[in-house]
Amino acid sequence: MLLVFSKAFLWIFFILGLVIFIHEFGHFIVSKLIGIRVEEFAFGYGKKIIGKKIGHTNYRINMIPYGGYVKLFGEEKGSDRPYSFSSKSIKMKSLVIIAGVLMNFILAVILFYFVLFFKSYSIFIPRISNYNFIGGDVYIQNKPIVENIIEDTPAAKVNFPRDVVIWSVDGNEITDVEEFVDYLSNHKNSEIKIKILSFEGQWKDISVIPSETGEEGVLLGVEFYDVIASFYKLDYSNTKIFSGLSHTINFTGYTLDVFKDLIMISFKEKSITPVSEGVSSPVGVANRIFELVRAGDIIEIFNLAAGVNLSLAIINLVPIPGLDGGYLIFLLLEKVRGKKIAEKYQEWATKIGFVFLITLGILVTIKDFIQFDILPRFGNLIKNLF
Repeated sequence: MLLVFSKAFLWIFFILGLVIFIHEFGHFIVSKLIGIRVEEFAFGYGKKIIGKKIGHTNYRINMIPYGGYVKLFGEEKGSDRPYSFSSKSIKMKSLVIIAGVLMNFILAVILFYFVLFFKSYSIFIPRISNYNFIGGDVYIQNKPIVENIIEDTPAAKVNFPRDVVIWSVDGNEITDVEEFVDYLSNHKNSEIKIKILSFEGQWKDISVIPSETGEEGVLLGVEFYDVIASFYKLDYSNTKIFSGLSHTINFTGYTLDVFKDLIMISFKEKSITPVSEGVSSPVGVANRIFELVRAGDIIEIFNLAAGVNLSLAIINLVPIPGLDGGYLIFLLLEKVRGKKIAEKYQEWATKIGFVFLITLGILVTIKDFIQFDILPRFGNLIKNLF
């Protein structure tokens, strides 16, 4: 368990660090291209380990190898020098701001190409809302959900979990209860391998031998909900060359569409619960990575990395001061008014924005701690170590 925890920690560090670094690299490279002096470009935070000044830029690797940052001349204090950030046109400033998100988008395309190659160019996503995907063939697949386990049955003997989706049996996809029951009947007294998916996104294979239980028609001992789990199967096998780009566009659009629906439901029900359940903090991401590392699913880790990368890019475009989207709003107001927003007002708005974002982050983190039972699980890990 300690080895799994250590691997998960390294993956978390790598994914979040890569996403942040790539974002900052976008700001860096566009600033260089349009003639803004970059005073500092750093990998990581904290004290400098090594560094070298090339031209006017200090390149450095810091002690904490996590993410990075860019310091532009004239960004914090205005300057009329031609190489300063503040002297550039609104269009040029906007390009610098958008560049970070654009680099995250490019990273997602590359990661999705990699993931789709190993998934034979088809991928499943939960069907939460109706959406028109592009660039591939779309299929809707339904899966039965286990509600209860009957005592003294083959399922009970192997600790078959409740509230999981029956995905496949011996590699054969299952789409309804009847299909599953037929397979059990045809493989009575033979060991079968059932692939299940938990609501938390954890995959697991369970080996069991269906057999007569003394109760007519019961071979395994699982009971199902009347409702089903529905998934989109996106097949890009006929458009492989565009698959990474298409899936990046699809993921972005679908994420925004689902979040829009969650907001509408929250307003309708006068409850923040639907929205809160649709967002996650680094703790939630860490929990998902931990489960994937334990399952040894490296490809799904890269799929998660691409999703996290795009999600952070989308969040960065939200028009809240302190985020890239907030800065773009200041530039838009400057364009409309014909003059720059006073720096003191920008500073105050940014401070308020940061307080809001930090508060929101804390609340979502607390929600994830409760939802995923982080403290009890961490306590059990410590007990096992000693």
